[in-house]
Amino acid sequence: MNKKRLVGLIKNNFLFWLSRKINYPLCPPDVVQVNFTFKCNLRCKMCSMEQQRQSLEAQGKQTEVDSAVFKKIIKDTKDLGTKTILFIGGEPFVRKDLFELIGFTRAIGINPIIVTNGVLLNEDNITKCLESGVDWLSISIDAATEKTFSKIRGEQFLDKIIKNIELLNNIKAKRGKEFPKVVVVCTIMDENLDELLDVVCLSRKLGVARVLFQPVVANNIDQTQRKTDFPGFVNSQRIAVLENAIDKLINYKKQSAQNYDFIGNSVKYLNLIKKYFKGTLKPGDLPCYAGYNRLQIVQEGKVYFCVNQEKHEANFGDISKDPLKQLWFSKRAKFYRKLIKKCASPCLQWCSYRDGFIELEEVLQKRILFGRKRNL
Repeated sequence: MNKKRLVGLIKNNFLFWLSRKINYPLCPPDVVQVNFTFKCNLRCKMCSMEQQRQSLEAQGKQTEVDSAVFKKIIKDTKDLGTKTILFIGGEPFVRKDLFELIGFTRAIGINPIIVTNGVLLNEDNITKCLESGVDWLSISIDAATEKTFSKIRGEQFLDKIIKNIELLNNIKAKRGKEFPKVVVVCTIMDENLDELLDVVCLSRKLGVARVLFQPVVANNIDQTQRKTDFPGFVNSQRIAVLENAIDKLINYKKQSAQNYDFIGNSVKYLNLIKKYFKGTLKPGDLPCYAGYNRLQIVQEGKVYFCVNQEKHEANFGDISKDPLKQLWFSKRAKFYRKLIKKCASPCLQWCSYRDGFIELEEVLQKRILFGRKRNL
């Protein structure tokens, strides 16, 4: 890492740390996340999106962000100073106007990331990704065998996703393109404990940029819920299997500087996943930056932070009516940030932490393990 990058990381991380300390944002969020559709082509066992979609439709509520509202979100993201928008669903590729919105995002200087299950990543969509300027595709791969994948995702689609990533690689190579790059995200749950390291090896074989792990949650909409009987949760009889699987990931990560970078989670984070499933994870183990790192917008255009929705209404504004920057600095947002600091249910989801923290944290660790020259 060069000196300029290191100084920038230290400065930016300090501002985020201080923001949380004084309960006031001193810098814009890293990401504006837009949950712009609840529609999806899969019915994954650990995901509640379809149930949420049906519930919203039964109430006569929106299940997608309107295109015009989304374009306002993009403009407001620029005004806020945030450089990245996360297109997330549901499944983004079911939206016919996805690439119109991606093009609009790139045109004003914002970086788009698409979170997808990878099933609809055909030649046409890949070509449009290249032409519209998609930087990253976050693709969910929760198993390394079709049998286990089918138990989780409900369909035999793993082979199709693998072929789609290979097709992406081939098209990029033919066109001499570096982007979009792929990050594989694997949700850790009871069904895939024996295949976590295999997911890493599969991802390496597919030539993706890196792989990330996060634990399954009881509710995709409200991560503060702490049930232990939901699909995928690792019960006490399987903790030893979980710990062994996590230890294998850590050992792999420490084998080389390349492996260390390839698994995007820090060693500390991976060890905390053990505590999460054992029910011993404490808020102080990994302070949550959800009120500073990421600003989320749902299908109705409501702006929200992650809070206990059984006690509080999650949203604190309507993007169709108010500027995003105004909502970011509002008294209501400040109230929710205080709630987040008091959260007693740490979830270890990626929105609660920052890549910048992990990158800086591991600079010293990599130098200790692999030597300074090999990590510059």
